[in-house]
Amino acid sequence: MKVITSLEELRSTDFSQGTVVAVGKFDGVHRGHRAIIDSLRGEATKHGLLSVVFTFSNNPLSYLNPTACPRPLSSPQQRLELIEAEGIDYCVMVEFNQAIAQIPAEQFVDDLLVEVLHAKHVLLGTDFRFGHLGKGDAAMLRERGANQGFSVDVVEKVTDVARGAVSSSRIREAVGAGDVALAGEMLGRTYSVRGTVVHGDARGRELGFPTANLGDVEGLIPADGVYAGSVVIDEVERVAAISVGVNLTFDPQGEPRVEAFVLDFEGDLYGKEIVVRFAERIRPMLPFESAEALIARMHDDVAETRALLDRR
Repeated sequence: MKVITSLEELRSTDFSQGTVVAVGKFDGVHRGHRAIIDSLRGEATKHGLLSVVFTFSNNPLSYLNPTACPRPLSSPQQRLELIEAEGIDYCVMVEFNQAIAQIPAEQFVDDLLVEVLHAKHVLLGTDFRFGHLGKGDAAMLRERGANQGFSVDVVEKVTDVARGAVSSSRIREAVGAGDVALAGEMLGRTYSVRGTVVHGDARGRELGFPTANLGDVEGLIPADGVYAGSVVIDEVERVAAISVGVNLTFDPQGEPRVEAFVLDFEGDLYGKEIVVRFAERIRPMLPFESAEALIARMHDDVAETRALLDRR
Protein backbone atom coordinates (compact mmCIF):
# COMPACT_ATOMS: atom_id res chain seq x y z
CA MET A 1 0.00 0.00 0.00
CA LYS A 2 1.29 3.44 -0.91
CA VAL A 3 0.88 6.03 1.86
CA ILE A 4 0.45 9.71 0.99
CA THR A 5 0.80 12.24 3.81
CA SER A 6 0.34 15.66 2.18
CA LEU A 7 -1.84 17.34 -0.43
CA GLU A 8 1.30 18.26 -2.36
CA GLU A 9 2.29 14.60 -2.61
CA LEU A 10 -1.29 13.70 -3.50
CA ARG A 11 -1.35 16.18 -6.38
CA SER A 12 1.93 14.85 -7.74
CA THR A 13 0.72 11.23 -7.84
CA ASP A 14 -0.71 9.76 -11.04
CA PHE A 15 -4.27 8.51 -10.58
CA SER A 16 -5.23 8.68 -14.27
CA GLN A 17 -6.24 5.00 -14.12
CA GLY A 18 -9.24 6.14 -12.06
CA THR A 19 -10.11 5.41 -8.46
CA VAL A 20 -12.72 4.31 -6.00
CA VAL A 21 -12.39 6.46 -2.87
CA ALA A 22 -13.60 5.88 0.69
CA VAL A 23 -13.60 8.97 2.91
CA GLY A 24 -13.73 8.87 6.71
CA LYS A 25 -11.88 8.97 10.04
CA PHE A 26 -11.52 5.18 10.36
CA ASP A 27 -10.57 5.34 14.06
CA GLY A 28 -10.04 1.76 15.19
CA VAL A 29 -10.84 0.34 11.72
CA HIS A 30 -13.80 -1.54 13.21
CA ARG A 31 -16.36 -3.81 11.55
CA GLY A 32 -18.28 -0.84 10.16
CA HIS A 33 -15.14 0.63 8.62
CA ARG A 34 -14.23 -2.71 7.12
CA ALA A 35 -17.68 -2.93 5.52
CA ILE A 36 -16.85 0.34 3.73
CA ILE A 37 -13.40 -0.94 2.78
CA ASP A 38 -14.85 -4.23 1.53
CA SER A 39 -17.21 -2.30 -0.76
CA LEU A 40 -14.32 -0.09 -1.85
CA ARG A 41 -12.10 -3.02 -2.73
CA GLY A 42 -14.94 -4.84 -4.51
CA GLU A 43 -15.81 -1.84 -6.70
CA ALA A 44 -12.18 -1.20 -7.54
CA THR A 45 -11.58 -4.82 -8.54
CA LYS A 46 -14.79 -5.01 -10.55
CA HIS A 47 -13.99 -1.94 -12.65
CA GLY A 48 -10.20 -2.13 -12.78
CA LEU A 49 -9.71 0.99 -10.66
CA LEU A 50 -7.33 1.93 -7.86
CA SER A 51 -8.66 1.65 -4.29
CA VAL A 52 -8.02 4.75 -2.14
CA VAL A 53 -8.81 5.46 1.51
CA PHE A 54 -8.80 9.21 2.29
CA THR A 55 -8.48 9.94 6.00
CA PHE A 56 -6.74 12.16 8.54
CA SER A 57 -3.80 11.53 10.85
CA ASN A 58 -5.69 13.33 13.63
CA ASN A 59 -9.34 13.65 14.55
CA PRO A 60 -10.68 16.88 12.96
CA LEU A 61 -12.03 17.83 16.39
CA SER A 62 -8.46 18.06 17.68
CA TYR A 63 -8.20 21.20 15.53
CA LEU A 64 -11.81 22.41 15.42
CA ASN A 65 -12.77 21.85 19.06
CA PRO A 66 -9.95 20.30 21.11
CA THR A 67 -11.89 20.17 24.39
CA ALA A 68 -14.54 17.99 22.73
CA CYS A 69 -12.08 15.71 20.96
CA PRO A 70 -12.11 12.12 22.23
CA ARG A 71 -8.93 10.13 22.69
CA PRO A 72 -8.23 7.98 19.65
CA LEU A 73 -8.71 4.24 19.72
CA SER A 74 -5.65 3.72 17.55
CA SER A 75 -2.53 5.61 16.52
CA PRO A 76 -2.08 6.75 12.90
CA GLN A 77 0.47 3.97 12.36
CA GLN A 78 -1.89 1.35 13.76
CA ARG A 79 -4.64 2.56 11.43
CA LEU A 80 -2.31 2.45 8.44
CA GLU A 81 -1.35 -1.14 9.22
CA LEU A 82 -4.97 -2.19 9.64
CA ILE A 83 -5.99 -0.52 6.38
CA GLU A 84 -3.04 -2.05 4.55
CA ALA A 85 -4.09 -5.49 5.80
CA GLU A 86 -7.37 -4.98 3.91
CA GLY A 87 -5.55 -4.94 0.57
CA ILE A 88 -5.93 -1.26 -0.35
CA ASP A 89 -3.75 0.37 -3.04
CA TYR A 90 -3.40 3.86 -1.52
CA CYS A 91 -4.07 5.50 1.83
CA VAL A 92 -4.12 9.28 1.87
CA MET A 93 -3.57 10.24 5.51
CA VAL A 94 -3.10 13.99 5.90
CA GLU A 95 -3.11 16.21 8.96
CA PHE A 96 -6.38 18.03 9.55
CA ASN A 97 -5.14 21.60 10.00
CA GLN A 98 -6.16 25.14 9.08
CA ALA A 99 -5.46 24.62 5.40
CA ILE A 100 -7.65 21.51 5.25
CA ALA A 101 -10.37 23.03 7.40
CA GLN A 102 -10.71 26.00 5.05
CA ILE A 103 -11.29 23.95 1.89
CA PRO A 104 -14.93 24.38 0.81
CA ALA A 105 -16.79 21.12 0.29
CA GLU A 106 -17.28 21.92 -3.40
CA GLN A 107 -13.55 22.47 -3.87
CA PHE A 108 -12.75 19.24 -2.04
CA VAL A 109 -14.92 17.41 -4.54
CA ASP A 110 -13.89 19.26 -7.71
CA ASP A 111 -10.19 19.64 -6.96
CA LEU A 112 -9.24 16.56 -4.96
CA LEU A 113 -11.79 13.87 -5.80
CA VAL A 114 -12.28 14.73 -9.48
CA GLU A 115 -9.17 16.52 -10.77
CA VAL A 116 -6.53 14.76 -8.68
CA LEU A 117 -7.97 11.35 -7.78
CA HIS A 118 -10.10 10.85 -10.93
CA ALA A 119 -12.73 9.29 -8.68
CA LYS A 120 -15.36 7.15 -10.40
CA HIS A 121 -17.05 6.01 -7.23
CA VAL A 122 -17.03 7.48 -3.69
CA LEU A 123 -18.01 5.70 -0.48
CA LEU A 124 -18.65 7.12 2.99
CA GLY A 125 -20.44 6.28 6.20
CA THR A 126 -23.86 7.59 7.14
CA ASP A 127 -22.65 10.33 9.47
CA PHE A 128 -19.47 11.56 7.76
CA ARG A 129 -19.29 15.22 6.73
CA PHE A 130 -16.47 17.10 5.05
CA GLY A 131 -15.38 20.51 3.79
CA HIS A 132 -15.42 23.92 5.46
CA LEU A 133 -17.93 24.01 8.33
CA GLY A 134 -18.85 20.39 7.53
CA LYS A 135 -21.14 21.42 4.68
CA GLY A 136 -20.29 18.40 2.55
CA ASP A 137 -22.48 15.32 2.91
CA ALA A 138 -23.78 12.41 0.86
CA ALA A 139 -26.55 14.45 -0.77
CA MET A 140 -24.09 17.11 -1.89
CA LEU A 141 -21.72 14.43 -3.20
CA ARG A 142 -24.48 12.78 -5.21
CA GLU A 143 -25.54 16.08 -6.74
CA ARG A 144 -21.96 16.92 -7.67
CA GLY A 145 -21.24 13.41 -8.88
CA ALA A 146 -24.14 13.53 -11.34
CA ASN A 147 -22.34 16.39 -13.13
CA GLN A 148 -18.77 15.23 -12.57
CA GLY A 149 -19.14 11.59 -13.59
CA PHE A 150 -18.82 9.68 -10.31
CA SER A 151 -21.32 7.70 -8.28
CA VAL A 152 -21.77 7.72 -4.51
CA ASP A 153 -22.58 4.95 -2.06
CA VAL A 154 -23.45 5.50 1.60
CA VAL A 155 -22.59 2.37 3.58
CA GLU A 156 -25.00 1.85 6.44
CA LYS A 157 -23.69 1.14 9.92
CA VAL A 158 -23.00 -2.45 10.82
CA THR A 159 -25.48 -3.54 13.49
CA ASP A 160 -25.75 -6.54 15.75
CA VAL A 161 -29.04 -7.83 17.12
CA ALA A 162 -27.57 -8.13 20.61
CA ARG A 163 -25.12 -5.22 20.55
CA GLY A 164 -26.68 -2.57 18.30
CA ALA A 165 -24.81 -0.31 15.90
CA VAL A 166 -21.02 -0.50 15.73
CA SER A 167 -19.22 2.84 16.09
CA SER A 168 -15.88 4.20 17.27
CA SER A 169 -17.62 6.10 20.08
CA ARG A 170 -19.32 2.94 21.39
CA ILE A 171 -16.04 1.02 21.26
CA ARG A 172 -14.33 3.89 23.08
CA GLU A 173 -16.99 3.75 25.80
CA ALA A 174 -16.57 -0.01 26.16
CA VAL A 175 -12.78 0.26 26.45
CA GLY A 176 -13.14 3.08 28.98
CA ALA A 177 -15.44 0.87 31.06
CA GLY A 178 -13.10 -2.11 30.84
CA ASP A 179 -15.50 -4.13 28.69
CA VAL A 180 -12.81 -5.24 26.28
CA ALA A 181 -14.86 -8.28 25.26
CA LEU A 182 -17.59 -6.01 23.87
CA ALA A 183 -14.98 -3.77 22.25
CA GLY A 184 -13.48 -6.83 20.58
CA GLU A 185 -16.85 -7.93 19.23
CA MET A 186 -17.45 -4.52 17.65
CA LEU A 187 -13.91 -4.35 16.28
CA GLY A 188 -14.02 -7.86 14.89
CA ARG A 189 -10.70 -8.65 16.58
CA THR A 190 -9.24 -8.70 20.10
CA TYR A 191 -8.74 -5.17 21.42
CA SER A 192 -5.05 -4.32 21.71
CA VAL A 193 -2.47 -1.67 22.44
CA ARG A 194 1.26 -1.76 21.84
CA GLY A 195 4.41 -0.22 23.17
CA THR A 196 8.05 -0.75 23.96
CA VAL A 197 8.99 -2.69 27.10
CA VAL A 198 10.69 -0.40 29.62
CA HIS A 199 12.25 -0.87 33.03
CA GLY A 200 9.87 -0.64 35.99
CA ASP A 201 10.42 -0.95 39.74
CA ALA A 202 10.93 -4.76 39.51
CA ARG A 203 8.14 -5.26 42.06
CA GLY A 204 6.58 -8.03 40.00
CA ARG A 205 9.87 -9.91 39.78
CA GLU A 206 10.27 -9.68 43.57
CA LEU A 207 6.81 -11.21 43.97
CA GLY A 208 7.54 -14.02 41.51
CA PHE A 209 5.55 -12.49 38.64
CA PRO A 210 7.98 -10.56 36.41
CA THR A 211 6.03 -8.23 34.16
CA ALA A 212 6.69 -6.42 30.90
CA ASN A 213 5.98 -2.73 31.47
CA LEU A 214 4.86 -0.78 28.42
CA GLY A 215 6.14 2.70 27.62
CA ASP A 216 4.83 5.08 24.93
CA VAL A 217 1.61 3.11 24.58
CA GLU A 218 -0.16 3.27 21.21
CA GLY A 219 -3.92 2.91 21.48
CA LEU A 220 -6.52 3.76 24.10
CA ILE A 221 -5.64 2.18 27.45
CA PRO A 222 -8.59 0.30 29.03
CA ALA A 223 -10.03 1.02 32.45
CA ASP A 224 -7.92 0.06 35.47
CA GLY A 225 -8.11 -3.62 36.26
CA VAL A 226 -6.68 -7.07 35.67
CA TYR A 227 -7.32 -8.71 32.32
CA ALA A 228 -6.91 -12.07 30.67
CA GLY A 229 -5.23 -11.71 27.32
CA SER A 230 -2.05 -12.24 25.40
CA VAL A 231 1.04 -10.52 24.11
CA VAL A 232 2.66 -10.76 20.71
CA ILE A 233 6.46 -11.00 20.96
CA ASP A 234 8.44 -11.28 17.74
CA GLU A 235 5.21 -12.27 15.93
CA VAL A 236 4.53 -15.09 18.43
CA GLU A 237 1.37 -14.80 20.56
CA ARG A 238 1.66 -15.86 24.19
CA VAL A 239 -0.96 -16.00 26.96
CA ALA A 240 -0.65 -13.22 29.54
CA ALA A 241 -2.31 -11.79 32.64
CA ILE A 242 -2.38 -8.01 32.25
CA SER A 243 -2.77 -5.26 34.83
CA VAL A 244 -3.70 -1.67 34.09
CA GLY A 245 -3.45 1.10 36.67
CA VAL A 246 -1.50 1.87 39.83
CA ASN A 247 -0.27 -0.64 42.39
CA LEU A 248 -2.78 0.05 45.18
CA THR A 249 -0.93 -2.17 47.65
CA PHE A 250 2.60 -0.74 47.40
CA ASP A 251 2.37 2.55 45.50
CA PRO A 252 -1.19 3.95 45.40
CA GLN A 253 0.08 7.41 44.39
CA GLY A 254 2.30 6.06 41.63
CA GLU A 255 1.96 6.37 37.88
CA PRO A 256 -0.60 4.11 36.19
CA ARG A 257 0.95 1.39 34.06
CA VAL A 258 0.18 -1.33 31.57
CA GLU A 259 2.00 -4.48 32.71
CA ALA A 260 1.83 -7.97 31.27
CA PHE A 261 2.89 -11.17 33.03
CA VAL A 262 3.63 -13.55 30.16
CA LEU A 263 2.77 -17.08 31.22
CA ASP A 264 5.36 -19.83 30.75
CA PHE A 265 7.95 -17.43 29.34
CA GLU A 266 11.50 -16.63 30.26
CA GLY A 267 13.58 -14.05 28.46
CA ASP A 268 14.67 -10.44 28.29
CA LEU A 269 11.99 -8.22 26.74
CA TYR A 270 13.50 -4.81 27.51
CA GLY A 271 13.51 -2.59 24.45
CA LYS A 272 11.21 -4.87 22.44
CA GLU A 273 7.98 -3.59 20.91
CA ILE A 274 5.12 -5.87 21.91
CA VAL A 275 1.38 -5.95 21.28
CA VAL A 276 -0.86 -6.48 24.31
CA ARG A 277 -4.26 -8.00 23.53
CA PHE A 278 -7.10 -7.74 26.05
CA ALA A 279 -9.56 -10.63 25.90
CA GLU A 280 -11.63 -10.18 29.07
CA ARG A 281 -11.56 -8.23 32.32
CA ILE A 282 -11.06 -10.41 35.40
CA ARG A 283 -11.40 -7.87 38.20
CA PRO A 284 -10.79 -4.25 39.22
CA MET A 285 -7.51 -3.15 40.78
CA LEU A 286 -7.63 -3.84 44.54
CA PRO A 287 -5.49 -3.03 47.59
CA PHE A 288 -4.24 -6.00 49.61
CA GLU A 289 -3.28 -6.17 53.28
CA SER A 290 0.04 -7.88 52.59
CA ALA A 291 2.39 -9.07 49.88
CA GLU A 292 1.29 -12.63 50.66
CA ALA A 293 -2.35 -11.77 50.03
CA LEU A 294 -1.44 -10.08 46.75
CA ILE A 295 0.66 -13.08 45.64
CA ALA A 296 -2.23 -15.45 46.40
CA ARG A 297 -4.59 -13.31 44.34
CA MET A 298 -2.07 -13.12 41.47
CA HIS A 299 -1.95 -16.92 41.38
CA ASP A 300 -5.75 -16.88 41.13
CA ASP A 301 -5.55 -14.30 38.32
CA VAL A 302 -3.16 -16.50 36.36
CA ALA A 303 -5.39 -19.56 36.85
CA GLU A 304 -8.45 -17.57 35.75
CA THR A 305 -6.57 -16.26 32.73
CA ARG A 306 -5.73 -19.81 31.65
CA ALA A 307 -9.31 -20.97 32.18
CA LEU A 308 -10.86 -18.03 30.32
CA LEU A 309 -8.59 -18.35 27.33
CA ASP A 310 -8.99 -22.13 27.21
CA ARG A 311 -12.74 -21.58 26.79
CA ARG A 312 -12.35 -19.14 23.88
